[in-house]
Amino acid sequence: MRVTITGINFKYGNGYQEDYTGVELQYITSGFKFINNDPVEITKEQYEANKGNTDGLRSLIVDQKIIEANQYVEDLEAYKNSLAV
Repeated sequence: MRVTITGINFKYGNGYQEDYTGVELQYITSGFKFINNDPVEITKEQYEANKGNTDGLRSLIVDQKIIEANQYVEDLEAYKNSLAV
């Protein structure tokens, strides 16, 4: 399994004249059964703590995907429970 970071975009929530406020990570995956390559937004602090550590950035991507996958499962379970069977 592999996560490859393909792009890093800085977000300027307070305008371009101010410092960046967050970062959007683009990536591709291989070897996973669940594929969702939507960009992941991280905070400026998360980026600063991991900018020299590609594995740290990959870990942040995976953490976000785990959160999203868990939410997806919860949504599916709620839908299933709403069915009149």
